Amino acid sequence: MDHPLFSETDVITIPELAKRLKIEKQRAYDIVSEPGCPLYDLGGERQKRLIWGDFLNWFRQKYRVASGG
Repeated sequence: MDHPLFSETDVITIPELAKRLKIEKQRAYDIVSEPGCPLYDLGGERQKRLIWGDFLNWFRQKYRVASGG
């Protein structure tokens, strides 16, 4: 379920992604380096961005819901 303060049109940085997913920043960098991740490189250091909705769609297809047990 999406957080009510997040919009699918939000443009976010990788550190912001880590906060939204509640994961370590390095893990977020690992995830966005995977093939097919909808990452936009605007040029230069620290200029990579994601559109939240595009990322969520990709993430949901790539990763499955963890089963309890």
